[in-house]
Amino acid sequence: MAAHDAHFVRKVDSMPYEHGISIVLATHNGSRFIRQQLDTLLHQTVPPLEIIVSDDASTDDTLKIVQDFLSAGTITFKIIRNVPALGYRTNFLRAALSASGRFVAFCDQDDIWDPRKLELCSRHMEDRTVSMIVHAAVSVDSDNRDLGPFRQGIKRHGVVPPLSYDPWGTFFGFSMVFRRDLLDLWDLDDRFIDFIDPDELLAHDRWVMFLSQVVGRIVEIDVPLVRYRQHENNLFGNGERKRIEKLESIADKSSVYRTATSGMIDVVERLPDTTAESFPLFDRARAVAFFRSALRQLDERDAIYRAGTRAEALRRLSARVAGGTYRAVHNGRPRWRSMAKDLTFALLRR
Repeated sequence: MAAHDAHFVRKVDSMPYEHGISIVLATHNGSRFIRQQLDTLLHQTVPPLEIIVSDDASTDDTLKIVQDFLSAGTITFKIIRNVPALGYRTNFLRAALSASGRFVAFCDQDDIWDPRKLELCSRHMEDRTVSMIVHAAVSVDSDNRDLGPFRQGIKRHGVVPPLSYDPWGTFFGFSMVFRRDLLDLWDLDDRFIDFIDPDELLAHDRWVMFLSQVVGRIVEIDVPLVRYRQHENNLFGNGERKRIEKLESIADKSSVYRTATSGMIDVVERLPDTTAESFPLFDRARAVAFFRSALRQLDERDAIYRAGTRAEALRRLSARVAGGTYRAVHNGRPRWRSMAKDLTFALLRR
């Protein structure tokens, strides 16, 4: 297979990244909470290599607060100003491209970090098979009062092999510390569409999650290392995305997921031949087969949505259940929600 230079974004100077973690903090009109967050970044028990603040056209005092706060500290920092705004997806990823650290930590402007976050995550950085470290969190309100645990499915400390997660799942960006080399594998502007918001390219955390589980192992830390603030200006809520879909929109949603999954296959098939040099666990054939299985399931479910009658939809659903369509490709467990959704669709057909 030929090398795919058009998609290979190696560091310009070809030098290795520095030992340590670069914090990438994306901001936009964050003056209300950012002082508290910056204070937690400056008081990590293991300090970051650098703090990169990428601001998306703020019109409040965010940049002044950042400048004053970081100038008084001893940690190297960089401020990037985006005018016009890039949007949070591109803002995070473009800022991460400028990181010098071997690992990168995404950081939201309104959260609160545990002082041990970088210390606990850095313990796994020497393992070349690890592509990402993730951790649990605690949800808090605007006044930093506990709302409850935000575990993201993390139940214990452990290391998870490649391709062990749902193809369309992710961890939230604020909980990720990932190997900087991931961003060298593909042109960020050529990533596939976001299956949650098809008008956009894949979000920064979903992109990093996709690459991480394709090429390496993921460490899960069952310790709440971020206080995840919930308030009226959050881009997302507490992780439980409400999916109230009209019957006629289900087929359209299916098409979006199929397009995005086809994009996953395309990326894996065309990752550089040198990928295994940085990520020794990368197995192209196994990864392609994994995502093709996911796409096949989507295609089989899509046939239910295209059925002309209720009887035909129910017949196709029954065949899919018997054929294993509703077994998750990453662990073989029944996908009860998907089955219930498709049964509801079939019963509502005329």
